[in-house]
Parts: sequence; C-alpha cells; structure tokens
Amino acid sequence: MLNRQTHVRRRRSKPEVPVGFAPPPVFVVLEHTAAARPKHPVVTVALHWGTVAAIVIAVAAMFLRDAVEDKFWRQLLLETHRQLGLLVLIGVGVRIALRVWHGFADHAPDMRAIVRWAAKATHVLLYGLLIALPLEGWALTNAHGITLALLGTVYLPNLLASDSELADTLSDYHIWLAWGLLIFVGMHAVAALWHHFVRRDSVLTAMLPRRRPRSSAFR
Repeated sequence: MLNRQTHVRRRRSKPEVPVGFAPPPVFVVLEHTAAARPKHPVVTVALHWGTVAAIVIAVAAMFLRDAVEDKFWRQLLLETHRQLGLLVLIGVGVRIALRVWHGFADHAPDMRAIVRWAAKATHVLLYGLLIALPLEGWALTNAHGITLALLGTVYLPNLLASDSELADTLSDYHIWLAWGLLIFVGMHAVAALWHHFVRRDSVLTAMLPRRRPRSSAFR
C-alpha cells in the first residue's frame, strides 16, 4: 500500500509537458528582436556616420593646425579641412534627396506632438548648418583668392571675388557657424541617448550599422 501511494505521488509531481513541445532556441529570439527593430537603409546609415566622421576629422584638423608651425603641415591640414567640408556638403545633399524621394521611417510614433515638433525643427536647423557652413567656407576660400578643387581634380566655380577684408569677416562667421554646428550635433547626440535609455525606442538602434553574421568557420 505504501509503495503504491509513493508511486502515485511521484507520478503527480512529474510536470506535464505537451507532446512535441520544445523551447525556442536563442537565435530565434534574437531574430525576432531584430525584426521588431528595423534599420534605416544602408545608404542612409553610411551617409549619417560618414558625415559624423568627416565633421570630427575636419574640426580636429583645424585644432591641430593651430598647434603646429610647419607650413607644409598647416597647408595640408587646411586642405584636408576644405575637402571634408565639400564632402559633407555633397553627403547632405544626397541625404536630403533620399529623404524627399523615399521618406524617413518613424521609430517613435507615440512621441508627443510638441516633442516631435521640436525634433523636426532641430533636424531642419542641423541640415541648414551642414549646408551653410561648407558653402560659407567655400566663399571664404574664394575671398582669399583661392579656387577650390574637389579632391584636387574638379575645379569649382568661385562664389566671390578676391577680397581680403571680406575674407576676415567671413572667417569670423565661419567660426561662429562651426561652434553652432557643434552645439547642435551635441544636442542631437543627447537626444539619441534619451531615446535609447529613457524612452527605450529604436531611434538610435535603427541608425547603428548592421552587424555582419559570424561565419560558421569561426563558431
């Protein structure tokens, strides 16, 4: 009798598992999570981070130029700054064209209207500075009597005639615009972190570069 009761208790304590049930593997969960957070197009992501890299290098080149005295290196750093500015101008033009043609995915649809309006206004001002700063630098270079050549091969038209006094004024404007751009870039970065850590939406992750799947040879 005792053995029979013990056998019944053991049978009852055994968890009931449906036939054919199996826990989902980890890679299925990861794939589902990635699918729930779609990325921006590869071209958009590449242009975004390429613009960031160009701005950082261009600013660093001018700070480094102020720290060196050798004429060759000063000229090289200045020319690097100019070429990166032209590349930023081209990249922004392509990004605006893509945004107008294909639209831009909204990864925070539940955001308040006033916050959404502020974000759009900030983006417009940021794009405006990314266009105005290289154009103003282009005009500044012409005012110094120098004709710009994209990558040293494609000569660009002069926006202004040579004028040393105007060049001094434009130089001051260029510095102010540069600081304004850096402030807006900082605000943009803080907003992206706020979306990621506070709102926990996919605004930041959608703009991060895609990770290549690891080859089976290295597993």
